[in-house]
Amino acid sequence: MARKPRVEFEGAFYHVIARGNQRRSIFSNDRDCEAYLGRIERYRKRYDFIVYGYVLMSNHVHLLIQTRKVPLSKIMQGIQGGFTQRYNRLHRTTGHLFQGRFKAILCDRDAYLLELVRYIHLNPARIRQAQDPWKYRWSSHRAYLGGWTAVEVNSEEVLAQLGPTKTEARRAYVGFMKDGLSLGHLEKFYQTIDQRFLGDEEFVERIERKTDRKEEAVGVKKVSFRRLLEAVAGQQGFSPERLTEVARSRHLTKTRALLVYLARHWSGATSKELGVRLKRDASMISKLYSKYTEQRDLGAEGRIRRLLNNKSITQV
Repeated sequence: MARKPRVEFEGAFYHVIARGNQRRSIFSNDRDCEAYLGRIERYRKRYDFIVYGYVLMSNHVHLLIQTRKVPLSKIMQGIQGGFTQRYNRLHRTTGHLFQGRFKAILCDRDAYLLELVRYIHLNPARIRQAQDPWKYRWSSHRAYLGGWTAVEVNSEEVLAQLGPTKTEARRAYVGFMKDGLSLGHLEKFYQTIDQRFLGDEEFVERIERKTDRKEEAVGVKKVSFRRLLEAVAGQQGFSPERLTEVARSRHLTKTRALLVYLARHWSGATSKELGVRLKRDASMISKLYSKYTEQRDLGAEGRIRRLLNNKSITQV
């Protein structure tokens, strides 16, 4: 499956995961860990991004980063590239240290910041040879207790959610961490929309409006949903009524998914609006949209574009 282009804008909040090539170790000793954290702090000062949390494990890294003016790709290029050069030079190795492109999940900060901080800080407790996350040296956990860490961490936003004073908030944070010890690996943090977003459909729509994403199909101006419905139905050999009927039909699913995608981008329709028009709930609209983005039919889109440019289609 082709990788989706990364969405980047000022103020974006990411859960970043970087893994060792072929899951091999990326830290051979404490000095490697110190060097990696040193690079994070160096580039944090240079590029003015915010770090909410981090943990370094033997073969992977988790970071919670909010960017400002400098995009995440440039930040990570500086951190990863320089560290790889240092590692290869000191350990007399060659080639890629990290596994391909790092994974960056664009998250709804308001909904997930607190839980993500706990999740990454408890990483040491989830490995085969579990370690005490309270004593683990290579995470930002101590910053939330008022201790020193090699990277300047913004702990205030999380602590503000837990108590009115720092003392009360830190006490609540410890309890929150203890409550999470039994949770284990949480797959929900990786169940993304369109392979990139952690949040609900409303969050994704806000991001799309914020970034003003352009539809690749050149020559299509914003069209009414009714006109788009007629074009999609006509091109696919169905009546408009078939696409909007209540009854479910498996052989119509692909066409409905195409309609949902184009309606989002060419008609500016929201998921709520599409749910009403297609007589489906919002979760089904989200699934149709995600399904289509995984394997777009550019040929069909081109034919529909030509139909829309034909004035003989009735606009309602």
